[in-house]
Order: sequence, then structure tokens, then C-alpha cells
Amino acid sequence: MPALRFAKTNVDFDVKLISGNPRNTSIITETAKKQNITEFELIDIPLPFRYRLHNYKDKVYPPVYTRIKKIAHTLSKASAIVSTSHELPEHMNRHGIRGPLLFYLYHGTGTRAYGFESKLAMFDHIFVPGDYHLNRLQKELPLSDDKLIIAGMPKLDWINSRRKNIGPLFNNDNPIFYYNPHWDMKLSSYITWRKFILNFFSENRDFNLIFSPHPLVKHLSKKQEYDIEDDETFFDNILIDHGSELCIDGTYNLMADVYIGDVSSMVTEWVKLMPRPCIFINAHDIDWLNNEDYYFWNHGLVVSDHERFPEFVTKTVRGNAHEDIQLNLRDKFVHHCEKTSSDICAESIQTILQNNQS
Repeated sequence: MPALRFAKTNVDFDVKLISGNPRNTSIITETAKKQNITEFELIDIPLPFRYRLHNYKDKVYPPVYTRIKKIAHTLSKASAIVSTSHELPEHMNRHGIRGPLLFYLYHGTGTRAYGFESKLAMFDHIFVPGDYHLNRLQKELPLSDDKLIIAGMPKLDWINSRRKNIGPLFNNDNPIFYYNPHWDMKLSSYITWRKFILNFFSENRDFNLIFSPHPLVKHLSKKQEYDIEDDETFFDNILIDHGSELCIDGTYNLMADVYIGDVSSMVTEWVKLMPRPCIFINAHDIDWLNNEDYYFWNHGLVVSDHERFPEFVTKTVRGNAHEDIQLNLRDKFVHHCEKTSSDICAESIQTILQNNQS
């Protein structure tokens, strides 16, 4: 979204959007068409041949930075590069690409250490979602104030642009729970909780369940040898979705009543769109209360064992006991401004580049 807004509003620079897989290409094309933005060039990096084989085991698309060599000439001519990858500066240096200003844009707004690692200091500028990330980055990394730009969360601009009425997900008006486990099994609740979650909602049909793990859960299942449930063995109060557009465009976030998750930063989008009850699954017995990496678990209830889960479900159906906390944390995590986050990013890039030229 920031790139498209920059393409639409600036007159001094050519804009090239680089996609590393067919799905991203489709999203860029569709979004640009919907907003009537044509002032850019889309570069689609070809996938390695093995990814075109129907039975290739590892279906996860390789990150763009692993194929920088194919676009090194284009990158070397750029005035600026905006990326959501921590790895970009290291790979740019490896291929001898120096000169472009590097802007980092947060993919999500979680609180785990990954979002504050030292690699970020290699970027010239960082778009931060809000005060929480600003303060923690200043505390943990040697960053000057002019490197950090509070910009909000451009992903929410994209979600808001795609809001649509798709009709009811279920044939009843019962509460909808949204289970969204993380893809990294070292952190995720998926392995130890998925069957329990599905069985619980199969047996308690007064509740609906959207069972929608991160799309990488399915992609990595064969390689990491764990099972994936299909939607043929459960009741009609359970919707299983491993990777449709509804998984990523905010639809489930908007339509559900209670969020069930573990370490995904999706919860920030959940609270920002509309504060509602949350249940966080502590599947790895984390001592989380004084752990900054799990600060966002303050948004809701934290459950560590199956026995207490029904109790927490009952509590969340009765109301959102954490609404005041959520509203407070929401304002810390995602900056609110009259302008869209994408416009803030686009205008900041424009100003910085113009100042750099002069």
C-alpha cells in the first residue's frame, strides 16, 4: 500500500514493485486495479524450476532476498528500497549493492524479540507502528531519532480497502471463535492443541469455530511431518481454512467474536479493528508475565492446560473483561492519525529523498 500510494502521488521517481511469488503478484495487481493506480512497474521474479513441479515437497516460496542476484541491476539503480525483510541489508552487501536508502516496514506488530533484533539497525529508516515499538527500539538498539518514523500500520489500509459483505459464515447466530495458531511449531499451539480445539467445538455446537492457522502451517506440514485436518470430518459449526484469501484479508478478523491464538501479531489487527475477547494458548509453559516478548498477552486470558479452556470460553462469551486494557494497548501499538498509514509512509519517503537529493 505505501508503494502504491507513493506511485500515485509522487512525480519525481519511478516506482517498481518486486514480487517473489504468484500470490503476491495477484494481490498487487488486484489492489492497484481497484484503486486505479497504474504509475508503477511490477517485476515478477521467476521461481526456481523445482517450485513448478506438482509434487515438490517444500511448497514454501523462497524469500525475495534469496534471489537478489536476479534483480541486482535494478536494485543498484534505486534511490530507495522499502522492505519488510530483516535480511535485506545483509544480502544487499553480499551482492555489492550500495547506494539506495533502505526503509524497513513492519510486517506485523508483535512484541517478540524478532521484531527488535540488531539487523534492523542496518536500515537507514524504520517505519514503526506506534509508541511501543518506537520506545523499545530506542531502548534495545543504537538508533538515532531521525531513523524512526511513526507511521501506523499500512496493512490495515489494505484490509479496510478490501472490506466486503460475504454473507454469514454459519447458518446460525451463535458466537464465532477464531483459532489462528502461528506457523513456527517451536512457538505455536497447533501440534498440542489443534485436536482438542476441534473436538471441543464439535462437542459444543452452541459455538462456531473458524479454524484458520497461518497459511505456512499447511505448506510446512509435509516437510516437518505433522498432520493437517480437512473440513470433511467435522460439524457445520466448524469452518476449516488453511489458506484462502479470507485468511489474510481481515475477513475472519472482522466476523469473529472471540480470538484464540498464541504468538501471532494478528491480535493487534484484531484489537485495532474492534476490541473483543482474546484467549492466548501458552502451549510451551512460558513464564510470560514479566517477559517483554509476550507483552501482548495482556490483551486477554492466558490458558496453559485443556481443563481450564471451557471456563475461559464461558468467560469470553459473557463479555470482554480486557476491553479497557485493549484500548490502552491499541493506542500504544498502532498510531492513530487522520492520514492513512500508507500516505504517511509515501510522504515520508518523498521528503527524505528530496532532502537527500538537495
